[in-house]
Amino acid sequence: MKPIAILALLIVFSMADTFAQTLRELPKPAYELYPTLRDMYGYAVGQYQQYLIIFGGSIRSDAPGGYQGDFPNLDILLIDLALKRASAYTSSNLEGELAEQACSTGMAYCQKGQALYLLGGYGYSESQGQHMTFPYLAVIDLGIAVEALMAGKPVHAGIYQLCDERLAIFDGLMDENEDIFFLINGRYAYKLEPFSRQPQYFEESLEGQARTFKLPGKGNTLQISDFQAWYDLEGFQGHYGPLLPEAIEREVQKLLKTPEQ
Repeated sequence: MKPIAILALLIVFSMADTFAQTLRELPKPAYELYPTLRDMYGYAVGQYQQYLIIFGGSIRSDAPGGYQGDFPNLDILLIDLALKRASAYTSSNLEGELAEQACSTGMAYCQKGQALYLLGGYGYSESQGQHMTFPYLAVIDLGIAVEALMAGKPVHAGIYQLCDERLAIFDGLMDENEDIFFLINGRYAYKLEPFSRQPQYFEESLEGQARTFKLPGKGNTLQISDFQAWYDLEGFQGHYGPLLPEAIEREVQKLLKTPEQ
């Protein structure tokens, strides 16, 4: 076996444990293979074997005006860390609300096995004619999605989406443990008449709030159950104790920390 092939296998095997967990920070090679990532924020990342698959987010603009000049990422990015190559596939091969959500910014996400869960997100809805916080949760089979992208086929198969207004959140943090999904912080916003001279923007902060739910069923039978909103973080922490995922526990501790005098 050639040294390059051996090195590729070693990379894949060394990442096996990492790929069992939700990826919150991209490895340095991802930025080298797709430099635009340095100017992106608010995207969601899934991991399958040596591949990273990236949905949504925004790209910072060099034009004056800051956030107002940023524009959405309309591509699905596929990065092969073993073969050191990156590809961009248009998200237009998705349909309807799924395509709209996949191009949004600030989706909360987590991964369980090869299933990537995407929740909420903020972006433009062509069907609604406004910028909005999407009330959707999508479940993506990453193995099916990666194979479809590489074969040049639509990625609808293996993707399921449900709608629930309680999930209309962006910039929140989501994680999962023992079939319980945890969501903390975030925002809710919408913008009316976005292309007028004076668009009306409304935003509500959800910082310090937590939500929990389960997702029984599979595929078309997927549903939300045991949904609960928590406004008392001490009670939330005490109720779940060691069941809280590490990322959620860190955020709770940060929010409960007494400011230094």
